Amino acid sequence: MPFTILSNNDIKSLLTSLSPSDLSSLTTTLQNSLTQYSCASESQYQPHRSVVKRDDQTTLFMPATTPSFTGVKIVGISPPAPASSAPKPGLQATLTICDAAGQAVGVLNAAEITAFRTALGSMLLYTSRARTENVVVFGAGAQAHWHIRLALLLRGDEIRRIVVVNRSRVRAEELVEELRGMDGVVPPHVRLEVFDQGEGGAGEEALGDVVADADVVFTGVPSTSPVLKKEWFVGGKARARGTGKYVAAIGSYRLDMQEIDPGLLEIVADPEGEMREQVWDGKVVVDSAEGCLVEAGELVKAGIGKEGMLEVGRLAVMRESGSTALEGLEKWLRDGFVVYKSVGVGVMDIAIGSKLLELAGEKGLGARVEDF
Repeated sequence: MPFTILSNNDIKSLLTSLSPSDLSSLTTTLQNSLTQYSCASESQYQPHRSVVKRDDQTTLFMPATTPSFTGVKIVGISPPAPASSAPKPGLQATLTICDAAGQAVGVLNAAEITAFRTALGSMLLYTSRARTENVVVFGAGAQAHWHIRLALLLRGDEIRRIVVVNRSRVRAEELVEELRGMDGVVPPHVRLEVFDQGEGGAGEEALGDVVADADVVFTGVPSTSPVLKKEWFVGGKARARGTGKYVAAIGSYRLDMQEIDPGLLEIVADPEGEMREQVWDGKVVVDSAEGCLVEAGELVKAGIGKEGMLEVGRLAVMRESGSTALEGLEKWLRDGFVVYKSVGVGVMDIAIGSKLLELAGEKGLGARVEDF
């Protein structure tokens, strides 16, 4: 295989022109990689990620291996730019992939890949949901962009309304206009709008009503305080509107961060609690239990250990087993209250990156070095 270099423009060209069969292939590749990670002892071959902080800059080193490839993603996370200065990318990422023997086969600009593969991970459970008319998205960056795009690509005929919630209304409006300006991305019947924060204290109550009405909630906010409040999901008003929702939280990645109110997670994880009829076996779905134990602040604060986590990679095997012990699993995934927490797993990058190298070869994208 020649050594291939894929720039950010190459990656965007690949991802924005995916055919249904391309997306199906990428989804299968991602699911298989997570199943191998959780069920085929692949987790033992995954090195720990390293984090280096220098002044205000954070750098993540995320190595990973699969039976066919090995590689590392380097992620640079910059602090937010001052409001008075021009905005700059908050995240830079580069993915290097080698074959099983260690021969380098490609280097990819991975900023867009990170957002795409994370959103695709959220879609593994989203596609099972019975209802998806009302979608709420917290955040207005690349993660929000790809969660909206993939949801529309996969279930656009059924979606009626998508509400974007963001601290900066201007940024949220820019995201909405960007998506509306893309040919064929937002169907005419879908209302894509920005939440009106309102004035005084009315904004939070109104937001609670929007969330209570949602079928699906995606959050991609690196927040140190919960953006999803417990009272929006439990209690009289929430119960009257139905508690069966899919919540995918992918923005927080440190123990001091939390997107979901830990109080809500305590109720979700209590097999005898208020939501016991809506949650299967008190489980929260995660990409990696080991990763969440050291990076998912809301789960740790809620006291949820490994026994309360169900890795998404195990679900395919569980669903195929036909075991009577799994009674209610399908109904939960389809209609119940499902929380999915992702902190990112290196095998996801290797799986998607290697597949994109293959697609780039088929479509003639990227620069190639035959004798690297």
